[in-house]
Amino acid sequence: MAREQGTRERILDVALELFTDEGYDRTSLREIAERLGVTKAALYYHFPSKADILFALHLRMHALIEEPLEQLGSGPVTLDRWEAFLAAALQKLENNTALFLLHRNNQAAFSELHDETHKHAHTELEEWANKVFSDPTLSPDERVKLAASFGVAFITPMIVTLLGPDTRELLAPSLRKIVHAILHAPDVCDDAGGAGAGGAGAGGAGAGGAGAGGAGAGGAGAGGAGAGQRKDRPARG
Repeated sequence: MAREQGTRERILDVALELFTDEGYDRTSLREIAERLGVTKAALYYHFPSKADILFALHLRMHALIEEPLEQLGSGPVTLDRWEAFLAAALQKLENNTALFLLHRNNQAAFSELHDETHKHAHTELEEWANKVFSDPTLSPDERVKLAASFGVAFITPMIVTLLGPDTRELLAPSLRKIVHAILHAPDVCDDAGGAGAGGAGAGGAGAGGAGAGGAGAGGAGAGGAGAGQRKDRPARG
């Protein structure tokens, strides 16, 4: 069993490299088999189709968030706990940038993936995000900070993969600093619902305030949609 699992993971590792470099559509099962030094029959033993290989790689992406989510737990979310959750997720990102490259380079292929079980998992994750961001104990400022920092941690990597390897190496450390700046930015909403002089100062407070305000809309969308905005076959939960 351990040997079979090892072969399965080797297939996924080779497919990850080929799908990323050459594209999913232009990579054949024969090419994967030749790179591994096995027969196509051996591939079919583990994966009935090329789409099943892609789906298994997609699940690797979803698995990155599972442990951080477990650490976050189900209790009320504070800014400090949220920052720890995102820091753990970014650590996973730092060790798995190839998965983000895979998704960016094969968006059309992933959009075609669909499975009812996976769709249900996406729905659960979306419901979790909605529950977090709509917590009545959070102030409007806290909701914006949670959503904006979520967008920075999970949406920005997809964009930054367009840049060179030097930038990608600095990605996780940079995002941790930006997340911290957003979560610790001055509040911009006062009890009366207006910005006032202090709020105006916070709104123009550079990277921290601008990050929370400017990224709010994009981050909120990312937070609300979370892992469920595509038609791909979402994670195990």
